[in-house]
Amino acid sequence: MKVQWQVIVGIILAIIIAIFAIVNVDSVQVNFLFAKVEWPLILVILGSVLVGGLIFFCMNIVRVNSMKKQIKTLESAKKELERSLAAEKSRKVKVSEVEVADSEPKPTV
Repeated sequence: MKVQWQVIVGIILAIIIAIFAIVNVDSVQVNFLFAKVEWPLILVILGSVLVGGLIFFCMNIVRVNSMKKQIKTLESAKKELERSLAAEKSRKVKVSEVEVADSEPKPTV
């Protein structure tokens, strides 16, 4: 359900940006550090949205990779704890078997 809402919000935002860009078709001067150019405002708006989307996408990839690394670390820690628990349980069983054997009365002959 969460993904559906994200898609709906994304479509609504895309429509708003498209309408905004279509309304603003005048030429504007874009000043780069080394040059000045005249571009239609629609291209500047759409280019800015595209660059922002790419930055967001790259940041998301970094976050996902970080989470995958954390998952692997936690899974290895979980396996180690499970091994320790199993070893403790087996040690406890062996100790109680020894105690039971010691506490049983020895048969007299």
